[in-house]
Amino acid sequence: MGTLSAAGMANGMIATRFAMAVNIGLVVIVGVWHLGLDTLLMLRGWQEYEPRAAAAGSWLALAVIQTVGSILLLRSALGGPIARWLAGASLVTGVVATATYPAGGMISEVSWAWNTVGWFGVLLLMQRPLWELVVLLAANTAVTVGFLVADGALDQVMLSRLLAVTHTTAGVQLTFAYLARQLNDGAREATETAAGQAERLARATADETVHAERRRRYEYLRSRVEPLLRGLAERQLDPGDTVVRHRAAVEAARLRRLFVETDDTPHPLLHELRACADVAERRGVRVTLLSYGDLPDLPTSARGELAEGALLVLAAAATQARVTVVTTPEDVVVSVVADAPPETLVESPGQLTVSAVYDQEEDQLWWETRWPVRPAP
Repeated sequence: MGTLSAAGMANGMIATRFAMAVNIGLVVIVGVWHLGLDTLLMLRGWQEYEPRAAAAGSWLALAVIQTVGSILLLRSALGGPIARWLAGASLVTGVVATATYPAGGMISEVSWAWNTVGWFGVLLLMQRPLWELVVLLAANTAVTVGFLVADGALDQVMLSRLLAVTHTTAGVQLTFAYLARQLNDGAREATETAAGQAERLARATADETVHAERRRRYEYLRSRVEPLLRGLAERQLDPGDTVVRHRAAVEAARLRRLFVETDDTPHPLLHELRACADVAERRGVRVTLLSYGDLPDLPTSARGELAEGALLVLAAAATQARVTVVTTPEDVVVSVVADAPPETLVESPGQLTVSAVYDQEEDQLWWETRWPVRPAP
């Protein structure tokens, strides 16, 4: 599941980077438009603006709005209320800038605010519903129409120019916003599809790995159980022999452990230990199984090593045994106390920490296996 989560995160990062690339492109376009083209138009027509301070103040205010909006957009912090507020401020600033044009100059070489406010709307409302941008562009066009009507300049020729300019400004801006949304949606769908394929591939790989591991375990157990069964069937081994009975008990417990590994339960370790205890109880051994604390998710290899020591001791127990599982924030400890002979002591079945003590007077063997939940610093 960790691999699947990582794949999902990676695909999510791809979609986020794609959206960021679109946002960066939009910030660059608006920045070049206002700081470059608008500045050039203002310098060329500077003598025609009245009052000039209002024209310069409008340009500066839009520069501030552009900077704030760009930073918030690139930081993914341009929420709905502030986006609408900044868009409204840019529209009001555009009205002030338009008021400084000469009479009838709303569509001329000195007019710059109309197109700029439209691009500001694309920048600020990129992450908002498309109708909000349509409303802003309509209001922006209405401002220009209102000033033309007030100056008495809205004749047939001016109306044709207005329609042409509206088509080439608002039309381009709406098309850009629409295509950017489509690209973002396409990237999101593509990454979701890729994430689904990666998840299916990861699940298939995990299933194959589990299947291969189980086959390896089956082969290992067959190599140990088959000679034992053949020996018993061919009477080469004596069922009454203590060594043979011990071998049979150990292999039976291993088989039961393998079967319960497929159990989908919150605590499969307890089921494995229960399987080992069942084998001992079939021989008349009284087994007590105790658990303290909430067991975390354990790798299969760790569960096998934790249960292996208990399996060996329980298989050798004579009359009684106690298995205790203790979970702490630092580690999981499985300990077994049983009346088993000292020759049960063997080397650690794996890399986990193992302790073993034999009490000669009480004929008791104590075995402990420890798995660290968190690595020691």
